[in-house]
Amino acid sequence: MQTVNRDRLSANSRITLTAFVEGAYLPWTKEERRASTSKGHHEIWTNHIRDHVGELRLREFRTVDASRMLRAIARENDLTKTTLQHIKSVLSTIFTYAKNEGAFDGANPVDGVLIPRHAKEPGETHAYDLGQVLQVLDRLPLLEKSLVATAALAGLRQGELRGLEWTDYTGAELVIKRSIWMSVVNLPKTRASRDSVPVIPALAEILDEYRKSMGSPEVGVVFHSGDGLPICVDKVGRRVIRQALEAIHLPWYGWHAFRRGLASNLYAMGAQDKVVQRILRHSKPHVTRERYIKVFDCTVLEAVEKVQTRIEELRQAKENRQQLELKFDDATLPTAPGGGFPHLTLVRPPVGHQSIACSVVSC
Repeated sequence: MQTVNRDRLSANSRITLTAFVEGAYLPWTKEERRASTSKGHHEIWTNHIRDHVGELRLREFRTVDASRMLRAIARENDLTKTTLQHIKSVLSTIFTYAKNEGAFDGANPVDGVLIPRHAKEPGETHAYDLGQVLQVLDRLPLLEKSLVATAALAGLRQGELRGLEWTDYTGAELVIKRSIWMSVVNLPKTRASRDSVPVIPALAEILDEYRKSMGSPEVGVVFHSGDGLPICVDKVGRRVIRQALEAIHLPWYGWHAFRRGLASNLYAMGAQDKVVQRILRHSKPHVTRERYIKVFDCTVLEAVEKVQTRIEELRQAKENRQQLELKFDDATLPTAPGGGFPHLTLVRPPVGHQSIACSVVSC
């Protein structure tokens, strides 16, 4: 740290990128970032970046160095474009922090780096529709049923499920005040996440039944296995919920599939993007649209069926017009004596009145 602190203030700092990251950046993430974020950055640095840096000095790092690094990482590992984007993001944040600390000047060299085009595409994310949610709820014990219902009908994240306390539940809403990752208690992920979500009667019924089975507590953690400590949500998913899903021939896609499911179900029932964003408590609407709302097959089928219905309506309207035209064509117009045209007398209308010309026009 003495080397880092000394070189950080030097106009001609010779500190290496490795020394800066391990001596300054990673300790900073532990103090200033969520525990899960700090751990993720540490793992990305250790597993992917560090071995490609060598003795390269911080101030000498250029965009081409970052570009070559990402291409080398992509060649050596079977990583998706999403993972490579995460690696790029961590590297970019390192230089943003270095600029703030005076250890690096100029533009961030990572900003213009391109993700390798031939990198593996990320896998598709999934969402459980409402029918699937109801099927799995019918097969779960009360504790697990309450967990899934809260995730699927209120959209809570894993950490928020673990951090939920009875004082946060009013019967009509859940107030999201905390999130627990491993043994670390944090505020919810963003400011927008620190909000309340409505509790529909179907969810309230399940939570009230569960609360009664636990002795009607007024305080304490909502979801625990009897010891008062937050339950291990991952373990419940692997051991109990996965089996319930397999019984109805569905794979276990993880807890976030219930949260995506809520977004997708709301959208399928006509909720606007902004409403879905508010219920999921996202800071930015594009996150809701691009990462959470899934269009179910039944919604796609319903949409194309509406197109077919409209086509049939237009065809029927065209047939009706043609029949109407034929009806007028067959009508016999009055004729003058001797078979000539009838005599038409044109009379100028009185002043102030319009002259009206009558004709048969097909629709």
